[in-house]
Amino acid sequence: MSRQLVDVNVLLALLWSRHESHNAAHAWFAKSGHQAWATNPLVQLGVVRLLTNPNVTQGAVSAQGALSILRDATSHPGHEFWPLDEPLPLALQDLAIRIKGHRQYTDAVLLWQVKHRNGILVTFDAGVKSLAVAEFTSNVLLLKSR
Repeated sequence: MSRQLVDVNVLLALLWSRHESHNAAHAWFAKSGHQAWATNPLVQLGVVRLLTNPNVTQGAVSAQGALSILRDATSHPGHEFWPLDEPLPLALQDLAIRIKGHRQYTDAVLLWQVKHRNGILVTFDAGVKSLAVAEFTSNVLLLKSR
């Protein structure tokens, strides 16, 4: 089974019960995600930033609280941490021609990483498909948000 790299929104949905896609994320995790899932520094940082944003969480989560939530989640036996082990210019060189705006850089790095590690990117973001043409299509799992 290929390890499944979650994007920021999927991880947030798993960790934050008020997230609109919380149930969908848990359904995926219960079915297959719990066996072999991954995060990387971008995903972890994005989740910590969102957990500590009161506009997102409808309340204040301290930095210590957010890091504790992340630590608990990533101590799951099916989790693997993927470091970013290539310079960005090298990692993004093949995808750069498809990047259409500033919001796609993180998606491009995640796509590069799943391709590089023969994994699958798990996302709610249908826009990732525009980056994942032909060569990356089999590396994306698009979850329905509800």
